Amino acid sequence: MSAMGQKSSKTQHLSELRNRSDLSNSKEEKIKLKKQFKISSDNLLVPDWIHKSQFVEILKENVPEFARIENFLVKPALSAGENYSSLMLRVTIDVKLIDKSIKPMSFMMKVPHESAKMQQMLKTVNFFTVENATYTELITKFEEIYRNKGMSITFAPRTYQFKESLKYEPKLANSVLMYDLSQDGYRNVNRLECLNMEESLFVLRKLAQYHAAGAHCRIIYGPYSDVFTQPIFGSSMDRALTILNGIMGPFMKMFLENLKSFKDGEKYYDKFEYLFSKLSKQFLKLSTYDPKEFNVMNHGDCWINNLLFKFGPNKEIVDMIFVDFQLPKYGHPSMDLLNFILTSIHIDLKLKEFDFFIKYYHDHLIENLQLLGYSQRMPTLRELHSQLYKYGIWAITASVMVLPIVLLDPNEDSLEGSEFKNMLYSNSRYKVHIEKILPWLDNRGILDTE
Repeated sequence: MSAMGQKSSKTQHLSELRNRSDLSNSKEEKIKLKKQFKISSDNLLVPDWIHKSQFVEILKENVPEFARIENFLVKPALSAGENYSSLMLRVTIDVKLIDKSIKPMSFMMKVPHESAKMQQMLKTVNFFTVENATYTELITKFEEIYRNKGMSITFAPRTYQFKESLKYEPKLANSVLMYDLSQDGYRNVNRLECLNMEESLFVLRKLAQYHAAGAHCRIIYGPYSDVFTQPIFGSSMDRALTILNGIMGPFMKMFLENLKSFKDGEKYYDKFEYLFSKLSKQFLKLSTYDPKEFNVMNHGDCWINNLLFKFGPNKEIVDMIFVDFQLPKYGHPSMDLLNFILTSIHIDLKLKEFDFFIKYYHDHLIENLQLLGYSQRMPTLRELHSQLYKYGIWAITASVMVLPIVLLDPNEDSLEGSEFKNMLYSNSRYKVHIEKILPWLDNRGILDTE
């Protein structure tokens, strides 16, 4: 997500045309429109099935004295290089009220890429169903738990549910509609630079609050539903392994092909080759929570692009909110901790201050568990460090599969296939990080697999 941009008259015109019933959906018509109005390819990413009439029920329910929609515009909220697992759209609406005044509103709408691969993936695991369930079943309860203790904490943007419109457009079921936090000053920070110390500690404090709420919520409301506890790709091990290998395989292959070009990379080649041969099975094994351990509701995809910051007039951090809850997982907090620290904190800090970051998180986790009245045994710092070794695989996936995406220049989004994956590992920014991370992983024994 990024700050709200200026409305283009050409983009506005395309949006108006898009909502006319006589607009053709053909590829030829889109090309004709693109030439006629000089529309960027990003704007043609907006699905044709999104119409302003679908938003009337949302506005009637949430805007007092709603009269009608005066202006309606949909456009990509992020550049093509920032839309990874789904397409993020910004929906801006001028709402006319009964008193004839105009109320500007803005929503963020997440929809799947309309590729055959994504449609097939949604048949296996519907990330949009999971994310909507997270907002309605989890986040509201987590925030309520803190309100009951006299604290106002917001973990995620407000969401809205289509109801009547679903009867006429089933594709809306595979969407997430959220309040546009940029209206309140929230924004992403530069992922290429990663987070400084102040930003990193703020995230760890908020993560500790979120994890504490997730642990305590289970005690209050009982076990979480299968959506949050079962294996992500279903109960069939063979099918899950096939899917995982299909996702991870190309990245592991390309990483190995580039490994020897990193400083001392050849020294780690055999370890990574053997580790990768076991990675998918280990991933599935460690994705199943151990009831004997301290468990929380992990965000599941905690990295810099999924964090929105709000800054004050002196550039001080006022708040931070999580977005993108497509992969929530009940389990040990090491999943979020390792993924966040290794992908999103500045390279001069993430390794040097790693143990400090874990203690800082642990201090705030215990503080919040006590505040909420958590009645079960709380994890010791020693236990937390020990389990970070057990779940070291999350450090591998973070370093090999997420970090290169974090550090890839958005200007390289036009690359496709193997050329794109090769650039993930050959760019100089990633090399600076991985050449420091490799010995750190090895010295901690994380590259050693049984």
